[in-house]
Amino acid sequence: VKLRAMALAFSLFTGPVNIVTDSAYAPNLVFCLDKAIASHVSNQVLSEVLLNLWNFIQSHMEPYFILHLRSHTNLPGFFVEGNAVADGLVSAVALGPIPNLKEQAVLSHQFFHQGHKALRQQFQLSHAEARSILASCPDCQGNYVPSFYGTNP
Repeated sequence: VKLRAMALAFSLFTGPVNIVTDSAYAPNLVFCLDKAIASHVSNQVLSEVLLNLWNFIQSHMEPYFILHLRSHTNLPGFFVEGNAVADGLVSAVALGPIPNLKEQAVLSHQFFHQGHKALRQQFQLSHAEARSILASCPDCQGNYVPSFYGTNP
């Protein structure tokens, strides 16, 4: 996202440009990319972004400056305030729509593999919904013991 934003800035502004970013990786990469020769990158999307950015840097005749700003700081100043506004705008677009609670529970369980009680408490699911998430998880198949309500084992 940061590299695409930099490429967009270079494409929109043909004159001198100042770019402020909270990514330490992006300015260091651009500093090296300025003097680099394009080679093969296995990730196709990243390769296209890097090549696009490299072309914009090579064709940019005016000076440019990229400032790294530490993110999530509470220091005063317009750089920090502007960064907070930009982060809010970008994160809303990058994250996309938030799934409903059951979908969130499934995604959470796929990553953390928490038990049915934790799923019920965290996502306000019914007992049956939480148990069905555990039952459908291939990694938890050996750990899941179905219980039957209303019967005495």
